[in-house]
Amino acid sequence: MRIYIGYKYTNVEDKKALIQKLLEFAKYLEQAGHKTFILGRDIQNWQGSLPLWKTFPAIIGNMVKSDAFVAYITSPVSSKGLELEKALSGVLGKKKVFVLDIAAATKNGDVATDINAGATIEDTANVVLARLK
Repeated sequence: MRIYIGYKYTNVEDKKALIQKLLEFAKYLEQAGHKTFILGRDIQNWQGSLPLWKTFPAIIGNMVKSDAFVAYITSPVSSKGLELEKALSGVLGKKKVFVLDIAAATKNGDVATDINAGATIEDTANVVLARLK
């Protein structure tokens, strides 16, 4: 299965920690035999945020190729890009899982999520994979 991993990057305080979480999360999904797509890793080489109009073609093309969308939510602040990815995944009928990271859970009780991040990133990846079956 090809899994598109969405996240908020703009205005995230600790970008290095976010990148590390996303890379580790993707690693566990890939070790389970899946392919992953992360916009920052695969298109932008973690070179900062680009305007949505510049990333839109890559978002659409990779969402179409993907079987599932996982939103890894680490911030209580809304993101236009993440909202677009959520909407697009719905329009395209993709399997969806929304993960709320523990750090954001205390700040944002109204985020619609399927699961809360587990004690470890590996635990979270295993729960996500179970949901996507």
